[in-house]
Amino acid sequence: MKTLLFVLYKKPVLIIFLLVISMNVKSQIEDFNFFDGGIQDGIELFVPYVTPWVNAFGTDLNSGWYNTAKPHNLGGFDITLTFNTTFIPDKDLSFDLADLSFENLGVVGSQSITPTIAGESENGPDLEYVVQNAVDPGQDVTIANFPSPPGSGINFLPAPMIQAGVGLPFGTEIIGRYMPRLKIPSTDVRIGLWGVGLKHSIAQHIKPLAAAPVDISAFGGYTRLHSDVGFFYEPFNYDNLNNFGPDDFQNQEVDILTSGYNLSLVVSTTLPVINVYGSLGYSKSTTTVKIEGNIPIPTYDPAVDAFNPVIRDQDITTIPEISIKNFSGLRTTIGARLKLAVVTIHVDYTYATYSVVSGGIGISFR
Repeated sequence: MKTLLFVLYKKPVLIIFLLVISMNVKSQIEDFNFFDGGIQDGIELFVPYVTPWVNAFGTDLNSGWYNTAKPHNLGGFDITLTFNTTFIPDKDLSFDLADLSFENLGVVGSQSITPTIAGESENGPDLEYVVQNAVDPGQDVTIANFPSPPGSGINFLPAPMIQAGVGLPFGTEIIGRYMPRLKIPSTDVRIGLWGVGLKHSIAQHIKPLAAAPVDISAFGGYTRLHSDVGFFYEPFNYDNLNNFGPDDFQNQEVDILTSGYNLSLVVSTTLPVINVYGSLGYSKSTTTVKIEGNIPIPTYDPAVDAFNPVIRDQDITTIPEISIKNFSGLRTTIGARLKLAVVTIHVDYTYATYSVVSGGIGISFR
């Protein structure tokens, strides 16, 4: 499931990280046959495998919104490029296959720990789907046998973001993120992103803070990203298919929709050159994955073949939408900002279950 957050091709810098996610999902579906053990078993395996990257991506989307608590004056604005890098904790680099509720698949051997997508780039234990032979009960028929997919070896995810903020009346600032839905050249990936945030000064309503070099603001932001990537996954043969041919497996794709929001209380100093800022807040993200197109599911039908798996017309199906439970919770940020004329440079660290380091550069006119 490899997606993208930044692309250079006669375009501004966009999002390269999503390509990594989308293309990896594509390769895993094609190469590791997630659904050969049945739809439910495929989802049971797919979700814990991709969840660490999904969590990290959602965390990236919720980061990089601000580097000061002070909103722009009316008509003031900034354009800022921020690089967010989320780190995946060690506990999410692997998971235990024995904890999954498989209907058909079983783990081969005694080892059941396997890497997540963020774990080591080695295959996990083999999985198999075996049934008893209807003609010879002493002989088993293997419907599916494949290794658990390897990790990527990447336990952190960078996510550049370009955004702009504009000052509104009453000590308020609106911040926008936007990328039109584009097809990435030389790939089968399409991606689009938009987000909106609002920052409002609380300090202006507290008289003792009016003359102090400190500002306090409330912030809320929402980001929505949509990406999809095509893939090709066809039956191992067409011997028992009457209504399906190769052309019926040409329009498959993985469709990924991630939404995230961040609610924070932001505090910063308001000195002329160097300032410190921090925040305490709550963030949450949600992800849905749609695997669209015809998917062949092998089965056992002794009336067709008592000794081998088969794929019949009724075994060509679609996969239901997959909802992935993302990380959500409190987050604490501390950072510093340098302002030289209209140029700003900032760096900060956010402590959470999935921690983030952010840094960026921009131009700002108050």
